[in-house]
Amino acid sequence: MCKIHKLFTLNLLIANKMISNNLICIQNILFPHKTFGSCGFKYMGSNLASHSEDEIVIFSGGGIYFDSYYNALSLPVWKEQCGLNRIVFCAKGKGKAVVKLFVATIGIDYELATKTVEFTENEKIIFEYELSKIEHNGLLYITISPMEDKVFFTGGGWYTPDKPKREVVLGISVTHFNRKEYVLPAIQRVKKNILDNPEFKNKILFTVVDNSKNITNEEASGVNIIPNENTGGSGGFMRGLLHYENDTNATHVLFMDDDASCETESITRAYWILSYALKDNSVVSGSLFMDDRPDFLIEKGAQFDAICKPNWHNYNMADRHSMLVSELGYHPQANYGAWWFFAFPINYVKNYTFPFFVRGDDIFFGISNNFNYISPIGIACYGESFSTKSSPLNLYLDTRNHIINSFYLGIPVKKILKTYKLFYLDALYSHKYETVLAIRLALQHVLGNIDFWFNNYDLADVRKEINSFVKVERFHDVNLDELKPIFSYKRRKKIIKKISFNGLLLPMKNKIAYQDFNYCANYDHIFRYKSILYYKPNNKEGFVVQVSRIKFFKLLFGLYIDMYKMRSNYQSNVIKYKNNIGKLTSKEFWTKVLKL
Repeated sequence: MCKIHKLFTLNLLIANKMISNNLICIQNILFPHKTFGSCGFKYMGSNLASHSEDEIVIFSGGGIYFDSYYNALSLPVWKEQCGLNRIVFCAKGKGKAVVKLFVATIGIDYELATKTVEFTENEKIIFEYELSKIEHNGLLYITISPMEDKVFFTGGGWYTPDKPKREVVLGISVTHFNRKEYVLPAIQRVKKNILDNPEFKNKILFTVVDNSKNITNEEASGVNIIPNENTGGSGGFMRGLLHYENDTNATHVLFMDDDASCETESITRAYWILSYALKDNSVVSGSLFMDDRPDFLIEKGAQFDAICKPNWHNYNMADRHSMLVSELGYHPQANYGAWWFFAFPINYVKNYTFPFFVRGDDIFFGISNNFNYISPIGIACYGESFSTKSSPLNLYLDTRNHIINSFYLGIPVKKILKTYKLFYLDALYSHKYETVLAIRLALQHVLGNIDFWFNNYDLADVRKEINSFVKVERFHDVNLDELKPIFSYKRRKKIIKKISFNGLLLPMKNKIAYQDFNYCANYDHIFRYKSILYYKPNNKEGFVVQVSRIKFFKLLFGLYIDMYKMRSNYQSNVIKYKNNIGKLTSKEFWTKVLKL
């Protein structure tokens, strides 16, 4: 027994050495947890199993199945986009189990291999597989079932012996402004899980651009902090890009929101995709989940064509079929990636972004640079739904960035006006008259003198102008018992709503209609009401708008004036921006703005 034990120990050491020296872990298995509120099915399926932070116990007769958003391995990414030849699955734990390797396609799964394994406390190779042998486009996944007694699974991952195609040094850039309660925990998470990991020493860097200049050295915990003037996300992210381009050996940059609300594994997965990608200009664009519905996608890649078109919006990634469709189904190729998680090669940056301050800067950066977009499962952030962020200022910002990005792409005026009309009428029929004024101000600035953009990159004067007329549409504490709003769910006939301007030409009810705050009202719910309460249940804040026939029809007339101005000045404005956009998006412009 002693000789057998020594031989087993020697073989185990040899296997472990091979794993550490010859194989690269491109994707670790993630265990279910509730940090972001996600359903466990985004991590694994199970039967007769329980789990903790670092251990899954599978009882006799049960099993675990990693055919999930976070743990399946995507062949469209690793075989097609990265050209991987061989894949290896390694695992550790305790107990004897049957482990199976499958490829999942839309509609049917194929078993590729099966093996009886005695798990050990050190990771060991379970499967090696040639990807060229897999005929089907799908997702690889593992299942584990006990042979007799219960089995303990304590970790594993997908490895490859293939060598990376390039040496990547990834610089993370986070822009912060007065959100220390979010950015400081994010700093600690990234530092603990990545920066302090010897595997990524000098390979993944981390910088916070502090637009509020209030992070202390003690709070930074050794992470690089760059104090910066408040030039918004546009200026903050460009400052991070300039830092990595000028002062480090970084090859790629990852833009992230200041709460970095993602699995830190997402960062390392992006690192390896960039290392193996067949195309040098490849970028990794992370998905975004709704923080109040954390299994549902806001987007998984997106296109801009006069308006933003998110891919796979509202798909449930805890649902296996929806997850498979989102990764294997057809969708038009993305042409930009949002900056909650966007990793790109520095050498392929032809244009810096337009000085929008915030909103639309990521769109311009994407559409103006030649990138190959990879938007895989398993790399994602969690964030507030855009609809809950709607405000006069944000609609001002959205309006102007949609028009200018459309000018850049040479989109026909008819399509641009369709987007403008959509924003305008959504606000008008919701009786958010101050938002309508902000939308009109955006058009005025876009059609005005080009010097506006050289002088207003910090948004200070614009903010003052908008604040001067926004008096009603400001959130404050609301007592529903005092207001006694009406919850109306009656459906109205479309023809009645249309010819009466949603009840404005009919007798009005002197009561307050209730609306959960969103981009626009549900027109059935506010039909013929004189007042509307817009309310956010999560923080019990809202505001009440008063319906005015005079304001409504005056602003409706204003829409047609705006559309006439846009049509008649379209060509001259396209030429104006074509002649100046290079100056406004140059490295020299941002170096001057950021006072470097």
